[in-house]
Amino acid sequence: MAEFTKFQASFANKSKITQGVYTSNYKKLRDLLGDVDIGSVSQKKVIEVVEQLDNRNSQQALINIAYLIRKKEEVGILELEEFRTKNAIAIGEKKLKTNATLSTTLPSYNTLVEFVNQLLEDKKYIQYILNYLLLYYQVRNEDLDLHFVLYKKDTKDKTKNYLWFSARTKTVHYIRNVYKTARLVKSTGEIKGYGQKVIKITDPVFIGVMKILAHQKEPIVFIPNSASLAYWIKKMTYQGLGETLYFKIVVNHYREDVNMLNQISYNRGTELKTILQSYDIKNEPINSN
Repeated sequence: MAEFTKFQASFANKSKITQGVYTSNYKKLRDLLGDVDIGSVSQKKVIEVVEQLDNRNSQQALINIAYLIRKKEEVGILELEEFRTKNAIAIGEKKLKTNATLSTTLPSYNTLVEFVNQLLEDKKYIQYILNYLLLYYQVRNEDLDLHFVLYKKDTKDKTKNYLWFSARTKTVHYIRNVYKTARLVKSTGEIKGYGQKVIKITDPVFIGVMKILAHQKEPIVFIPNSASLAYWIKKMTYQGLGETLYFKIVVNHYREDVNMLNQISYNRGTELKTILQSYDIKNEPINSN
């Protein structure tokens, strides 16, 4: 599979999660095409087999694979571009309808706050920490693949995320090395990204939980199996809502607070414009004053 080897090299600098997604989608598309090189198949044929899928997001993901391969090989991509554009419009329209429904069915922000507080009262500390970070720092699933440490010297591995609790300064250093926007790769191959992100948490209540964990003899395990990260996080959130719906609830709650939206944009690593387009469930203009 010389084609895959070459394609694989083109995304080698992306996160492991992204690499896994690209690899999986490459194999799916190749199987649909009859196990032949994707670049050897016409754009029309690629579109025909992809349209057999019911889910437009799945269609878009596979079309993107063909697009990237053909662009790299400097062969025609116009038909794929047109299909992607048409599909993106349809996906956007469906998202607006879905968000309109969510605005009346999702629980309120205050309900999530009460849920997080109850987890603390029930001494469900691991669940509390994960929900706390989702609610107050608007992070993604991969940001929650954490390692709890008590010393700075134990935070050197750049392939891991940490909660480093400094008992001396009574501060939690939430260190993210692995997250969706940690590395962005330009079309030229140049790596441009945000690098390591560190948030210092001094909330006395959160610090109190850290002190409890620091005295536990057993290893602290946040996610039992990183390979099924989304499953475990969804299982631990309120009514199984998961990370994305939590984020929509937060955005909806702060939609009139521009300063907070900018902070959310920073925490999430997502442009404000994208947040308002994809996660604002009211789909109404915000007051920028």
